[in-house]
Amino acid sequence: AERRDPTEFAATRASWERAFAMAGVGIEGLDFAEVHDCFTIAELIMYEAMGLAPRGEGSRAVTEGWVYKDGKLPINVSGGLKAKGHPVGATGVSQHVIAAMQLSGTAGDMQLPNARRGAVQNMGGVGIANYVSVLEAV
Repeated sequence: AERRDPTEFAATRASWERAFAMAGVGIEGLDFAEVHDCFTIAELIMYEAMGLAPRGEGSRAVTEGWVYKDGKLPINVSGGLKAKGHPVGATGVSQHVIAAMQLSGTAGDMQLPNARRGAVQNMGGVGIANYVSVLEAV
């Protein structure tokens, strides 16, 4: 019998917690994030797993504008995975390239002002295999 709650990405939450601990920052220390938005519901659950919204309230991040380009934590200003056709295998690389462009000030129309620290999150297997990278401009 399945014991995992499919409405909570527990392993994803753990990857965010570990990445924040390793980087010595919390979500408030990020200027942007590129997250795995393979489906709309996955992105909303991601907001909860990363600590942006309380459990069951991920939609607030959208309805209250937190994740928009001018919000408190811009997420997927690139358009996310769905905007790229979700190129499985190249997804994580593309997310890191976008983050590097933000941090180096070369993101063109996507550029966020003062982007100094961002995170990239990717997952597979319905939230089973996860990683989070916290990247910072030098």
